[in-house]
Amino acid sequence: MPLKVLGGTFVVPIEINGAITLDFVVDSGAADVAVTADVAATLMRAKTLGQTDFIGRQTYILADGSELPSDIFIIRSLKIGDHRIEKVRGSVVPPLAPFYLGSRFFVILGRGLSTI
Repeated sequence: MPLKVLGGTFVVPIEINGAITLDFVVDSGAADVAVTADVAATLMRAKTLGQTDFIGRQTYILADGSELPSDIFIIRSLKIGDHRIEKVRGSVVPPLAPFYLGSRFFVILGRGLSTI
């Protein structure tokens, strides 16, 4: 995995739905992959994310105990290095939040599965 250190945090470049590549923070405490609303909008403009990819809403409990309601969607593909995984659960977070790779991503990658 092509890890980088940015400000004392591990990040990894991930290609989302074959459309854009962004640095994601490795966060084993997070459950899902998180992208900001503007990234979700960019994916929709690129026609790699549509309304049918959204599967509901979930409220996450953050490390500080606060609650964050988020839209949940299925990311069609994530590419890390030479590995591509498909149908990964993602959530939409506020505009200034970092992009997170949660534990679900690493479970899929570690098992070599294409979906979870």
